[in-house]
Amino acid sequence: MSQLKYILDIEGTVCPISFVKETLFPFFLKHVDSVVNTEDPSLQALLKQFPVSQDPVSLKQHIESLVNNDIKDSVLKQLQGHIWEQGYKSGEIKSPIYPDAIEFIKKHESNVYIYSSGSVKAQVLLFQNVEGGIDLTKYIAGYFDINTSGKKTEAQSYANILKSIGVAPESASDVVFISDNHLELDAANQVGVKTLLAIRPGNNPVPDAEKYTSVTDFSSL
Repeated sequence: MSQLKYILDIEGTVCPISFVKETLFPFFLKHVDSVVNTEDPSLQALLKQFPVSQDPVSLKQHIESLVNNDIKDSVLKQLQGHIWEQGYKSGEIKSPIYPDAIEFIKKHESNVYIYSSGSVKAQVLLFQNVEGGIDLTKYIAGYFDINTSGKKTEAQSYANILKSIGVAPESASDVVFISDNHLELDAANQVGVKTLLAIRPGNNPVPDAEKYTSVTDFSSL
């Protein structure tokens, strides 16, 4: 059998789900004013993609609404990546990756991929700046987001990833996707990818959780 490849979700899987809502989102919201008043051409181009008036007040209200309702908007995710980069570089943000996930990623070097609704830019920053001064990016083979591959609850997204990592459809069972979201697991299952339900402290209850093979600690894999 071919060596297994692993696709990992981030929040609720390799780090606490609270990290996003209690650290990353508030940090971004604290800097929304600077975003909507930016003179950076690349950020201005992103803002123009929002379907609202381009005045700062309207943009701020739209952005805050997206964040507060946890809308997986691709433009928002790119803006967040820009702001979080500042936080990581200043040392204000450090990623609390679970120790067992750190060891798992190192152990399966070059066979681990990341798939998150957060932008690839934000994903790389997260794994570059782990608590304890750890940089995990050298162990990770690739990153996927909703811009590169599609929504995480759609089966086609996983087919797209299989193609990107060079796995034929008939070999999909050589790939394992780990997430805390049962809708994502169902979508991956549709294209033959094996799945594991991540059970971590603070995660939301999963309906019919007994239907899924679960993992509470990656050292057991």
